[in-house]
Amino acid sequence: MNQKQRQRLGSAIASTILSYAALSLVGVDKAQAAVLTYNFQVEKGGGSGFFKFSDSSLTGIGYEKIAVGEGRFNTPIRVYENDYDLAGAIALFNQGNFRGLQASGVEYATREEERGGTDYIKFQSRATWYMGTEEASNLVWASYFWGYRETTVSNRERYLGSGRTIISSARVSYSLVDTAPEPVPEPITAGGTALALAGLSWLKHKQKMAA
Repeated sequence: MNQKQRQRLGSAIASTILSYAALSLVGVDKAQAAVLTYNFQVEKGGGSGFFKFSDSSLTGIGYEKIAVGEGRFNTPIRVYENDYDLAGAIALFNQGNFRGLQASGVEYATREEERGGTDYIKFQSRATWYMGTEEASNLVWASYFWGYRETTVSNRERYLGSGRTIISSARVSYSLVDTAPEPVPEPITAGGTALALAGLSWLKHKQKMAA
């Protein structure tokens, strides 16, 4: 093997080592990520629920937002029986510390009941709510909930009445209930990839020698 061939082989080995080191660093970053699960409770009978998100994108610097991956909210401010789906809501962080949730929901429904002939009773319902988090004062953060639900009743001739549920400025409290490591590739995956890169580098080296 002459000097030029030894230089090419050395370059191939160095390239493989750098590739393996890069893969190892990626594995370390992912191993530090976790899936956090929070429960929350809304005062004044506003309801309760849970949500989950991964902190893999969290830097701990300044004001950050992370999308919720899974969550449900059971509240009386609703039209249908199902809980609200919180996937896509926003978890707010400041300097790496969880501060609260930012979420909202809206529902509408109309239902009619026949009462003989052309008469009927119509129920028109709507519900809307918002949960926000902000810095109140002196670095103290707080979450509050606002919700409104109304059902109006009428027939063919006139308006018959309505029922309302209003919740205003209800404090929201949170509790961390689970911290699970985010799934990461098995160590053999990184090793196998590195071996594949080594094989590819060696193959290219042999092809160049043959030429």
